[in-house]
Amino acid sequence: MHGLRCHLLNTVIKPIDESNVEDQVLLCVPPTETAEHSKFEDGVKKKVEWLQRKLKDYGYVGHIAYDNYGKAIGFIEFISSKGAPLPTEESETTAIITCIDLPKAPRGQGIGTGLLKTALKQLWKIGVCQVKTVVSRSPQWINSGIYRKHGFQLEKTLYKVGCAEPFDMFTLRLDGSQPEIEAVTEYFRSELKDQLPIEVLYFDSAQCPWSSAVLMNHVNAVAKFSKEQVIFRAFDPWTHQEMAKRYGAMYFFDTFINGRGPFFGPPKQDQIEAEIQKEIDRVLHLKK
Repeated sequence: MHGLRCHLLNTVIKPIDESNVEDQVLLCVPPTETAEHSKFEDGVKKKVEWLQRKLKDYGYVGHIAYDNYGKAIGFIEFISSKGAPLPTEESETTAIITCIDLPKAPRGQGIGTGLLKTALKQLWKIGVCQVKTVVSRSPQWINSGIYRKHGFQLEKTLYKVGCAEPFDMFTLRLDGSQPEIEAVTEYFRSELKDQLPIEVLYFDSAQCPWSSAVLMNHVNAVAKFSKEQVIFRAFDPWTHQEMAKRYGAMYFFDTFINGRGPFFGPPKQDQIEAEIQKEIDRVLHLKK
């Protein structure tokens, strides 16, 4: 696959392969010249290795957009639904968009649209018939706008226990006209607990380079409490898929405290400490 040049925007869109896989990963973390970057070095290494494995398994993981200076400015990433920790059917002909991220791209220039169109064409070429994605409604993330614009339909609205922010699953057929879909609401059924010690579960996946840094936030936060108050467990959603699907852990950095998911996005250490203390206080109040 060769790069697609968008002459109007002076942008080149290239498939992700062994030669540029790190370009994608580095778009997700603080710049290498900053002190903050050191926290993410382990996560970057794990993500590169994860993408390399997916390239071997699937043959295609997405595209990267470059500006006219050869600088990576955004990307789109895919996985197969086969073996993915998601609340949807598993099929070799269904692909999942895990991320569209445009951290260094000028807004309103159609770069996200270019990435999406290029990726959909390539997916069709490799035999994919259906594409899905899960998005939040929060304005700071890529949400449903770009997908609705290109014909995706709402399939499900997903709610995690303890999290007010819903996630929407959208779907698009590539092999014909779009069927009429009556969207449904689905509530994940995590195992709620009202007891001490507080159980903190963290789903730690190499799919996101932030995950290792957020894992350390959890380890450091839990260390502030005694073992009588808190127990901590970390799971990879890819190797514990049934658990991930039950809790609604999706792809990465999901935290559940006594079965409740209080965070939207990667939490800082002080946020984790505060939620643990809040849960301890709640349980102690119940025992009075």
